[in-house]
Amino acid sequence: MTVWRPFNIPESGYSDLISQAIERASERLPTLLRPVNRGLQVVFSDYSGQHQGATHEAYSFLVATQDQIVEWLPLRQRFRDQWLPDRRRISFKQLREPMRRRAFPHFLNLVGQLPANLITIMISQHVGSFVVGGPAALARELNDCFVPGTPNHTVEKIYRLALFVATLNAGLREEAQRSLWISDHDETLDTFEKRECFGRLATYLTFGLTGWRNAADHGFVTTAASGLPEWVEDVAAIPDIAAGASARLCDLLPVFMGRPTWTVPISQFDKVDWRARLFGDWLSARESELRHVLVRLERDSLGMVRASAQQFVRRASDG
Repeated sequence: MTVWRPFNIPESGYSDLISQAIERASERLPTLLRPVNRGLQVVFSDYSGQHQGATHEAYSFLVATQDQIVEWLPLRQRFRDQWLPDRRRISFKQLREPMRRRAFPHFLNLVGQLPANLITIMISQHVGSFVVGGPAALARELNDCFVPGTPNHTVEKIYRLALFVATLNAGLREEAQRSLWISDHDETLDTFEKRECFGRLATYLTFGLTGWRNAADHGFVTTAASGLPEWVEDVAAIPDIAAGASARLCDLLPVFMGRPTWTVPISQFDKVDWRARLFGDWLSARESELRHVLVRLERDSLGMVRASAQQFVRRASDG
């Protein structure tokens, strides 16, 4: 039995495509994901590729339990004491700064000791809107889920985020399991009213995928919330780095291979941003406690949107 719990609801659209892709990959690789359905589930998220000229958007989620994170914290403190004792933050954009650059491979080694799941969803710009009828129509229909005057591009992003959170809830969480989502602080969630509206939308979508009527609390805050412990920034850096690196690797990674599962060696990492190359090499390490899967949404040669799920692995010849 695989960790991912498929829900097989074709009318859920892209959510169902994502679920099917992860299900197929899990059948081939039973250890693709780690169970996170006991105790408080904690989800961290970040995004990349929203800038003009980007060919793909990447939404990355780190899913763990509170107990898994607590057990990892002493390792995190040792890393901090040795490599970043001045509390400076790790992020993909800041890795060119010399001290952060030196610390980066050691930070990845630290992350590899966290027993959690890293799920990244990469979306081609050719996919277009997720919303049938467009964002403006959605905002009118679900006016309790969007602040009046929300721009169309923000409505689209809010809907995508809520759909992905609902998809992860349906695939990895139990109905009676409490969960907490900690998001990057951006224009989608920068006011109390926006967060209340978002929570309502995510609840609607989760119910549509699961039918849960007595779901445990699913709270959420942003990384800008006051009173959060220091380690939150380090855990939040994991999806930040994953999203940034994945967006830069999109042209090298396979899309569709004409069969349910496949293996493709990647040999062109020397042609990309060093941060993304180091991330890809590290993610391929067999000894990592962190499990990962990358899902791509792309249009095929007939113009149909399809999903594929892939995992970085090191070939036997690589040692």
